[in-house]
Amino acid sequence: MGDEEYSITLCHGTSRHDVLVKGTLTLEELSRTIEELTDVLHNSQKIIHRGKTLSRGEATLASCGVGPGAKLMVLGKKHEHEDNSINFKAVLKIEESCSKVERRLNDAIPEVEGISQGYMDPQLCGEALTKLRKQLLAVNEDFMRHLEQLDGIDFQETDVRARQRRKALVKRIQELMERCDREHEHINKLLLNYT
Repeated sequence: MGDEEYSITLCHGTSRHDVLVKGTLTLEELSRTIEELTDVLHNSQKIIHRGKTLSRGEATLASCGVGPGAKLMVLGKKHEHEDNSINFKAVLKIEESCSKVERRLNDAIPEVEGISQGYMDPQLCGEALTKLRKQLLAVNEDFMRHLEQLDGIDFQETDVRARQRRKALVKRIQELMERCDREHEHINKLLLNYT
């Protein structure tokens, strides 16, 4: 019952979920799986097997006697999706705006590459690079503004998905800012040749 996969049934309300598990799976890991399937937050779940409440933690399914074909009852109220919450909508709005700024960055990069590979008349390069540098500065400022807006959103403890979405967006913005900085340095090096 250790490393072999077997099927168990999770019952929550009227819904049933057949799940493939291993005996080495901990109750904490099972609790996370249950959260994904039922939308009952792991910290508000009660997992019952053969009339006994299983306490979450590092105990494995095998040590709790949960074997092939076992039925577990899950008690707990479904978590209201915060997809409709004001905070989640605010994060989505910033994400949408961030995508537009990213497009501006992606539009500028090929122009810089074209200049560095000599596809433009050398007499026009200085002016074009100065213009591109200003564009990238504006892009960087917009990314900074988005980070400040994300930082200003006050999340409730239950806004788990909104927090995760914000965290992912902050990471993405930071990566885009690094890319923007690299392009800015590239432009500054190219400007030395044309001024």
